[in-house]
Amino acid sequence: MRITKVNYSTYKNYLKQTFCNSKNKYSYQESVMIELIILNSSEPLIGYGEASILVGFSKESIQEINWGIESFIAAIDFNYNYSLEELLNLVEVQCCELPSLHFAIDTALYDLAGKLHNSPISKLLNKNSAELVEFSDIYISNNQIKNQQSHIIKYKLGVNKINDDIQIINSLSDKNPKMQFRFDGNQLYTEIEFLEVLKKLQHININYFEEPLINLNSSILKKIKNEINVKIAIDESLYNGNNYLNWIQNNLIDSVIVKPSIFGGYKKNFELYNLCMAKNINMILSSALENSIGNMSTIHLAAAINNNSLHGLNIHNFFDDFIYPPPYSKNENYVNINKFIGLGI
Repeated sequence: MRITKVNYSTYKNYLKQTFCNSKNKYSYQESVMIELIILNSSEPLIGYGEASILVGFSKESIQEINWGIESFIAAIDFNYNYSLEELLNLVEVQCCELPSLHFAIDTALYDLAGKLHNSPISKLLNKNSAELVEFSDIYISNNQIKNQQSHIIKYKLGVNKINDDIQIINSLSDKNPKMQFRFDGNQLYTEIEFLEVLKKLQHININYFEEPLINLNSSILKKIKNEINVKIAIDESLYNGNNYLNWIQNNLIDSVIVKPSIFGGYKKNFELYNLCMAKNINMILSSALENSIGNMSTIHLAAAINNNSLHGLNIHNFFDDFIYPPPYSKNENYVNINKFIGLGI
């Protein structure tokens, strides 16, 4: 691939309603959209990528992403016909300190490769990738109670008072007695508070409890594993310097919830997946409030890891307006990957 041009521009994408967790409120998302352009039989071919930041998780800024793109452009030899592997290595060198940009340019390169080979990105990543990616639901407001599509729902604790949460959770559970809940504390509770919350939720079918504690550490994880009948998942701990690799190696957690678009490049995401798989730890892919380009790239990764999990990737939960329309409707709780070329956008 001989890159002829790189375009990029910044967008502010407003959510259809404010999305809250116990620490942050999100009303919009900033993204940098990237286009890598090559010539294919004298016709321009464009690969798309999206670099997003998420407050509370990301360490880089939009300005740093823009500077990183300029650094990447300066490193390109526009007269050289690169292989895909050479370009991926170039991105790794230039963008190793900017995980969201690394992910975005990887996406644009794989989008180009998919278009050149008439293949979805997922099949380039894994020839045995899944054809369908199923979505879990997420609770955002009361009007969702009647519109749940999935038997698994993510519920953010700490936004409301716990007794109000219990009332809502009971309503969701009454509607579907087989409903499984993925509770997310966003590192809200002390150990004592967490145990009190668990007592109030003991009648609920809990799939896992994500990041419940303020100071999660190996000692507490060992105690939970040995004394408390609840599965623990991590999310923020992947980004804030905690020793999550040690927890995985020692089987102290049950699931890893990763936001691929802010975790890093595709290679880094697959390294984490392979480590989790070796330890029989489930890996769930989750939204970082990206718009449609970032969303579809994450969906292709979910198909590529092919672990039969329901992932939190339905973009219609967060947006009504899109830079590019996603290739699935708001009423679908799955997407068929097999019909796409490249990203499918």
